[in-house]
Amino acid sequence: FYEADKSGMPDNFTISFIPSYTTEWIICYNDNNDISEFICIGCQNIFTTLSLKEFDHYFGIRFDNTGCYFNKGCDIKTYPVNITDNIFRYEPAPQSYEMQLIKDFHNSSSFKDRITLFKAFVTDCKTFCPVSENIEKLNRLIYSGTSTVAELSAESEYSVRHISRLYNEVYGIGAKDFIKMYRFQNVLAAIIADPERDNSFFIEGAGYSDQAHFQREFRTFMGMTPKKYIKLIKNF
Repeated sequence: FYEADKSGMPDNFTISFIPSYTTEWIICYNDNNDISEFICIGCQNIFTTLSLKEFDHYFGIRFDNTGCYFNKGCDIKTYPVNITDNIFRYEPAPQSYEMQLIKDFHNSSSFKDRITLFKAFVTDCKTFCPVSENIEKLNRLIYSGTSTVAELSAESEYSVRHISRLYNEVYGIGAKDFIKMYRFQNVLAAIIADPERDNSFFIEGAGYSDQAHFQREFRTFMGMTPKKYIKLIKNF
C-alpha cells in the first residue's frame, strides 16, 4: 500500500511501470466531492507510462503474484493473464461499492484506516482468484534461488515446455521473463534501500553473468542506465 497527494506534483503528472508480473490499483479521489477514478494496471511486459489526472489524493495497492481480484461471481480460475498488458480506468457509478469506498475514504482519519477500508472492500465486493498450485510450486523454487528455466525443470520434474505453457496461461509471460522480472525487482529494491553502494554489490549472487549483462537488462526494464537512475533517486 502507498499513498500520495497532489502537493508538489506537476500538472499532467506521469508515473512509470517497469515490466512486472504483479497487478496494481490506483484510487484517485478528492476531499470535497465524489469525483474519483479507479485505475487497474495488469502485469506489464514492457516499460509503461501513465498520465494521472489531477486529484487531491492517490491511494495505491500493489498486489503480490499469488492471484488477482476480479468482479464478484467470476470464474475462480480467472488468472492475471486476463489483464496482462492492459490498463483499465473508470469512474465509479453513484451507487456502486467503489463510490461507497470513496465516501468511506472521506471519513477516514489515517492511512492505516484507509488500508483497513480497502481490505474490507475487496473482501466484500470482489472475488480473489488464486494462481494454480503448479505455479505456486514453481514460484517457491524461484524465490528459493532457482535462476533458470532449466534448473526449474530439473527441480520440479516438469518439462521446460510445460513450465513455459503454465506461466503463459497464468501470467501472460514466459517463465524466463518471470525469473528476469523477479531478479530485477529484488535488485531494484536493494538499490533504492542503499543507492550509495557499488553496482557490483547489487548483482552479486543475483544471477547476472557480469556487469554488462546487468547494464543491458537495467536499460531494458527502466529505459535508462543504473547510474542515471541512482542519480535520480538520490536527488528525489
